[in-house]
Amino acid sequence: MAKRDKDETMKRLVAAVGEILREKGYTGLGINKIALQAGVAKELIYRYFDGLNNLLRTYIGGKDYWMPLLEQLNTARLETEDELLRLFVGLLQEQFRFFYAEPEMQKFILWQISEVNTLMRSISEKREEEGAKLLALTNAHFADTTISFRAIVALLLGGIYYLVLHAESNKSTVAGIDIRREKDRQEVLDAIEQVLTWAWEKATEKKAG
Repeated sequence: MAKRDKDETMKRLVAAVGEILREKGYTGLGINKIALQAGVAKELIYRYFDGLNNLLRTYIGGKDYWMPLLEQLNTARLETEDELLRLFVGLLQEQFRFFYAEPEMQKFILWQISEVNTLMRSISEKREEEGAKLLALTNAHFADTTISFRAIVALLLGGIYYLVLHAESNKSTVAGIDIRREKDRQEVLDAIEQVLTWAWEKATEKKAG
């Protein structure tokens, strides 16, 4: 019974983090507010999670699109360069879909870029570390070319975050694109594929020439 009670309390605390994020944003994430939202004593946050940061880390770990996927992909076997291209296209397209559909993660990214925070920095650095292993698989394809695939991926990721956060905050468009419309979201998905494919094919041409 004690184990069940502990598990239930931990679930309620993790769920409370998401509820507060949706209602009040990251500024509402304090020990007292989370405990009140979950209906438990704040001491249980220290007992079960060893503090606020580990509770938040647990919540993000259950929501993060990138980390579980990157850890899995870094052990995957890719037979051809075309498979590698399709992998990156799929990753970035799914990141766009995921980020658009997850308001809690939108709040966390907003927190990450809004102020210096040790927890957010450590999570970002871990994500970068795993992502670097995957990007390293593209080194051979872009060797001896002037194309920076990493810069292209960085711009696409930054664009995804900005488009979604801008639409969420201001309900407005960027370059006439309103991602609240399904048609415009599809245009973004198509553009992600086009940009990555152009870069990939250009590198192929340069190596062949």
